[in-house]
Amino acid sequence: MEILQWIVIGVLVYIIYYLINKYERRVDELTRLIELNREEINKNKNNIQKNAEGVNANKEKIEQIQ
Repeated sequence: MEILQWIVIGVLVYIIYYLINKYERRVDELTRLIELNREEINKNKNNIQKNAEGVNANKEKIEQIQ
């Protein structure tokens, strides 16, 4: 009966180890994706600023024509 208890304990330890590793891999992947998104957001902010300047320039040209 004692061997059965140790087998159950061993299986539980393995399951906990497996779940922790799986969770850590998922967290690493999410962290990587967040960093990629952060870089893309910064690029988009720069594009938005450039486009806003272009819109203002076009608006001024239209106002001068009228």
